[in-house]
Amino acid sequence: MSEKADGHLNADEKALRAKQSRAVRPSLASTIVLITGAKDNPKILMGQRAKRHDFMPSVYVFPGGRVDRADSYAPYVSDLSPRTQSILESLYSPRRARAIVLASIRETFEETGLMLGQAQAWTRNLNHSGWDGFRKQGYTPDLSDIEVFGRAVTPPYRHKRFDTWFFISWLDSGRSDIADSAELLNVDWFSFDEIEVLETARATDMMIDVLKSYLSGRLPKNKIFHSHMAHGKFRQDFFP
Repeated sequence: MSEKADGHLNADEKALRAKQSRAVRPSLASTIVLITGAKDNPKILMGQRAKRHDFMPSVYVFPGGRVDRADSYAPYVSDLSPRTQSILESLYSPRRARAIVLASIRETFEETGLMLGQAQAWTRNLNHSGWDGFRKQGYTPDLSDIEVFGRAVTPPYRHKRFDTWFFISWLDSGRSDIADSAELLNVDWFSFDEIEVLETARATDMMIDVLKSYLSGRLPKNKIFHSHMAHGKFRQDFFP
């Protein structure tokens, strides 16, 4: 496996961080791990970040991104699972908690073309390209069968930082309605063995290990893995 992107900054990243007098505040972000196939050998949806990105370019990641204001107003069907709702609402309002999950659904559509929703029309225009795609195709995002399993905060030595929540959802089959986008290239379904030979960031490798622990039932039922820095030291513990 190649040198890990978030452990060794390239020259451009170092220059961008050097311009900042202090660490930036993390932006709220959301990502979802979509899985299909057998539990002992699943396939996971991933794509390669374009080279033009100034944050972890060229590496393979799960679809995801920042939580936008429009995510708080998007319609939805079904409710969050009681477990996921309890964990998220220990820190956020109910609307904000839903917005975090909805952001992962929107980003998945924008980056891979895959739409996690039900055929249910809605008319409200949110003036957002991602949600306009759902509305125009007559689909409403579906919050069912999505569980939170991790949270990771980008270290302060990065010029961009995210407080990212990680979700998981099983699909009945490997959906073929996926496509490359301006954000992600080479979008496809990959087994754990195939992911081993992809260029990935250390944070992604960490969350793959967490995912394996989650799938095997080795994580606390009502808590999630939490990677962050406290008092200048890396910590890996559980939240809440």
